[in-house]
Amino acid sequence: MKKSHIDTEALTAFIQDLIRIKSLSGNEEEVARRIITEMHALGYDEVSVDAYGNVLGKIRGNSSRSILFEGHMDIVDVPNPERWSYDPFDGTVHRGCLYGRGASDMKAALAAMIHGAAGCREDADHGDIYVSAVVYEEIFEGVGFGKVLDRITPDAVVLGEPNDLEIAIGQKGRAEIVVETAGINAHSAHPEHGVNAIDTMVTLLHQLQKLPVVESDVLGKGIVVATDMISTPYPGTSIIPNRCRATLDRRLIEDETRESVLKPLVDTIEYLQAADSTFQTQVSYAVEELPTYTGERLRSERFYPGWSLSESDPLVSLALAAYRELGIEPVLSSYQFCTDGSESAGKRHIPTIGIGPGKASMAHVVNECVELEKVFLAADIYFTLAKRFK
Repeated sequence: MKKSHIDTEALTAFIQDLIRIKSLSGNEEEVARRIITEMHALGYDEVSVDAYGNVLGKIRGNSSRSILFEGHMDIVDVPNPERWSYDPFDGTVHRGCLYGRGASDMKAALAAMIHGAAGCREDADHGDIYVSAVVYEEIFEGVGFGKVLDRITPDAVVLGEPNDLEIAIGQKGRAEIVVETAGINAHSAHPEHGVNAIDTMVTLLHQLQKLPVVESDVLGKGIVVATDMISTPYPGTSIIPNRCRATLDRRLIEDETRESVLKPLVDTIEYLQAADSTFQTQVSYAVEELPTYTGERLRSERFYPGWSLSESDPLVSLALAAYRELGIEPVLSSYQFCTDGSESAGKRHIPTIGIGPGKASMAHVVNECVELEKVFLAADIYFTLAKRFK
């Protein structure tokens, strides 16, 4: 394997700085400032922040083509820090691993992208190179990234989500579907006088379990799971509830649309309504709006499409060549969770792959960590991809 050109001590220190900043979704400002400082110090030609707080760095090339490396700045919270072996916001290094919230998902990858791309600044024999650090991925997969892609349209995107340095050529999408059933209140001693919205919901959920599961050769099964249910009034002391609301988590495969995903549910509801006139149900996608750290608001309908890229796509071929140049045996795979690729590949059809030094099993867990050797190797991979993209 070739000797790394990356300053590993500087990269490690940068990751530790990022880990030490608690950047929950909507509170990424301090991390954004630290990234801006690093980009300037590394000699980026342009560094900017948009109205939503996304950071975008650019290294100019000498061709009309461009590649964008993308990672998110936000993390999930740490509910029980006392269960960690090391302070989750210290960036402790032990036996070659760096510990902390966001180490695997995905501050180490983002730092490696920033340093890896910077290695191209002294030689312009490549396309334009962008690195974006985006807000709110943990809440709205792709929505913050979409604001970056409203400004620039790269020819290729490389995600840094954790996959142990495999080359992800696809990703399952995600939809949150809200189902609401209506009933008629009655005293629980006389249920025959009312319509129980919980019973209606249970009937529907049972029927939905009988539906065939869509499947993809690349992404697997498009599963659906009920993740919460609540009735109204709550608590329902001695009263038959007149409302019930459930959330369905639907994992999406390629080429599924908002309409195609809802159709089996709508058809099932119509079937049950035809058999029972008291069966009253509505179905829709969840919608949420939240403020970014700049004060601007992001609004999202929770439908984030899946996608896959052909193994013969030029971007995949480029990645395979880069791995072999570095003496790495490449492995093609796909993400089984949702990423910002839902925006670049799923919605905008920009060729997208994912390469991250972290392990997916380390995301969001106690003692989250990343192997530093994998991080340094990731930086070399990002550098090689950027240099080869012309």
